[in-house]
Amino acid sequence: MAVVQKIQLHPLFMILCVVAYFFGLFVELFCLTLIVFIHEMGHYIAAKYFRWNVSKIVIWPFGGVMETEDYYNRPSKEELIVTIAGPIQHVWLYGAIFILSYFGVQDSFLFLLLAMNTAILLFNLLPILPLDGGRVIFIGLNQLLSFHKSIATMTLISIILIGFLNGILLFIGWYNIQIAWISIFLLLDNWFTWREKHIFLLKHLLSRYFVQNVDRSDIHLLQVPSGTPVTELVKLFKKGCYHYIHIGQDVVLSEDECLKILFTDRNRTISNDKLKAEVV
Repeated sequence: MAVVQKIQLHPLFMILCVVAYFFGLFVELFCLTLIVFIHEMGHYIAAKYFRWNVSKIVIWPFGGVMETEDYYNRPSKEELIVTIAGPIQHVWLYGAIFILSYFGVQDSFLFLLLAMNTAILLFNLLPILPLDGGRVIFIGLNQLLSFHKSIATMTLISIILIGFLNGILLFIGWYNIQIAWISIFLLLDNWFTWREKHIFLLKHLLSRYFVQNVDRSDIHLLQVPSGTPVTELVKLFKKGCYHYIHIGQDVVLSEDECLKILFTDRNRTISNDKLKAEVV
């Protein structure tokens, strides 16, 4: 019952239902909704296993999304498992379709299920945010780059790939209105993510600041010149690492001390010159 209460239908999905009614596309709508629901339930079950706070599951006309504040704030291993739990559902769906073929189910219905299952799987594996393929690449980038730079890099990669794929589909004549709408949605989502990357960073830093007993097994040392603003310093933090910051030649700050200054000092652009004076 709790799962049902978290499921919401996007207004655009309701419009799709009206279109399906007038054009007699009930079977197609049923197959699409069923596959998307199973995909999102894969994410949901994995997230609840790790005790993530899932606010809702929204069903779109061309897919779905599990909304949670825990993405980008949990260990990379958890994020990876929750992310791939969606695409994994398509594997057993192939088996279910194969079994149904032995029970006299119409070939046209099975072919429709097979085609939609494959299309949704391949679409979600594209290395574009917020699709699952893009999230997997983003998790990998976090192992190499700072959290802030990973978001900026992945959103730019996504925007470039969207433009590139649209160009290819247009060139080979496979372009249509559905692809155009999906592309616009993905472009806008990545644009807003890129523009608000500082907000994602602050949410991530807040989660680190309030977590007790932070794992300090992976130490990352940062060397910054004196005078570097704290707001710029935290952009160098890598996910999954605990940081010690060398400021100039004399001052060493721990990550906890840095975050405390960031979130408790009214002047968030406090410079390391002032930090040096406070520490000394």
